[in-house]
Amino acid sequence: MHEKTFFDKYELISSSNDFRGQFNVTIDKVCKFCLKTSKENTFKNIPHVIPELLGKNNYTSNDECDSCNKLFGAYETDLSNYISPYQTLIGQKTKSKIPIFQSRKDSAEKSTTIKYIDGKPNINFNNNLVDFHYDYTNKLISMNLKKKKFIPLNVYKSLVKIGLSLCPRNELEDYKKTIEWLAKNDSESEIVYDIPLNLYRTRFANKYYDKPFASLYKRRFEIANNKYEPKLSLVVCSGVLVFQLFIPFCTETENINYKEYQLVNDLYPAFLHNLDFKGEEKIEIHPSQLPIIKYDMNYSAQVEADEIIHFKYEKLESIK
Repeated sequence: MHEKTFFDKYELISSSNDFRGQFNVTIDKVCKFCLKTSKENTFKNIPHVIPELLGKNNYTSNDECDSCNKLFGAYETDLSNYISPYQTLIGQKTKSKIPIFQSRKDSAEKSTTIKYIDGKPNINFNNNLVDFHYDYTNKLISMNLKKKKFIPLNVYKSLVKIGLSLCPRNELEDYKKTIEWLAKNDSESEIVYDIPLNLYRTRFANKYYDKPFASLYKRRFEIANNKYEPKLSLVVCSGVLVFQLFIPFCTETENINYKEYQLVNDLYPAFLHNLDFKGEEKIEIHPSQLPIIKYDMNYSAQVEADEIIHFKYEKLESIK
């Protein structure tokens, strides 16, 4: 009997492809978040199910009023800082252009900048040479890129909002508390969460996706055997990054005794997107080899984080 995988336990119920070009300016609308209609609020802005900071796309919705769109958009600066500098490095266009990366800096420093010019990234370290390292033996260049500050909780909320945008209305009935939580911008130190706010990230080494996409999965079975597996899991892919998280505050957790139940998080095998199978019948991968990193996002203050990126090269040329 084989050990059950993520796909044994979860089924796809919605994806960003279902929202391709959906926005229609002429129809009456009802916001799935605040429940206001076209007669009670405006629906002039085009809401993207996946924010275009994750990559230019046409996944749009008729289910979000202008007020909610503006409210939830407040988290997107933190998400943008969190995922940098990858869009610049791979030349991924966001809403209107490929973004320019500027690193975090102290008052006496100049930012490291990355601009995508003539089909490739141009990197200027200024005087930050300590962040740049050659390994001549292995023909490897390593860069330490200092991302601008971000609030982890806002990053998590921005991704959860993608999940709720994908969520069918009948399923959304179980996540009214989640919508209320998304709408709060004040300190959340006193909130008791039903699941940890963990974010799982995979970074591709061999390929990237020009267009972002997102998939929402639902648990196939009822709660049993003193194990709680979250009902909804979201997977978001942007460029070389894949994120997985579980949607908090499902109503089914209100009567669970957490001292009696064991929380189980099944991980989406994002590494499969990074493999070229080439017809092999079987590929064996040990769990220790999986490039999945877990981040605790339950933190409401700004943090500093760096991305260490390695490049292989064939030869170096000096510029005179």
